[in-house]
Amino acid sequence: MSYQQSEKMAERKQARRRRFLDAAIALFARLGYHAATVPMIVREAESSTGAFYLYFRNKEDVYVAALQEIGARLSGALNHGIASESRPEARMAAAVRCFVAWLAENAPEAHILMEAAALGGRMEEARRAIIESHVRSVAVALEQMAPWFDAQERVAVARCWVGSVLEAAQGWIALPSTERRDSAALAAVVADFNLRGAGLKDPGTTRWRGN
Repeated sequence: MSYQQSEKMAERKQARRRRFLDAAIALFARLGYHAATVPMIVREAESSTGAFYLYFRNKEDVYVAALQEIGARLSGALNHGIASESRPEARMAAAVRCFVAWLAENAPEAHILMEAAALGGRMEEARRAIIESHVRSVAVALEQMAPWFDAQERVAVARCWVGSVLEAAQGWIALPSTERRDSAALAAVVADFNLRGAGLKDPGTTRWRGN
């Protein structure tokens, strides 16, 4: 019986922490890190200041947790999006499409991810950890798809790959909504650019280099 009570208590604690995180993500996206405050997050979560400090030390702590949550959501979306693809090159193209689409469809989270680059400290470290995770994934895929690259070249290409997706998505999000092309069209352009830039498509054709 005590085990059941402990399990229910853990679920309630997780739900309370989730409310704080969701509230923080909404406020950081709308106001930015510096303008948002802990009291605002508490009110948005419809909770108490004491409860907030059970889960987070300060505003920086909840911002880092929000970034980690965003990274997990993005990774989950990418894994789901590429699961149906069997060929490595198709998985790479699908990953770009999913990456851009997720950022486009989750503008609040994308804004937080972009803002963290200018905040320094733990926030920038958390953002870099998200990016480095995707860089490693791309580098692993390139090892199979592009054996002509050595290890350092693969990492360099992977950084360019991930950076181009982030930069293209950031520019797209910054446009007025009336001027944005469909996110799928943007994703197709970025995917084609990356595949050709890495030498995985022959210029001027649709033929995969490995075929």
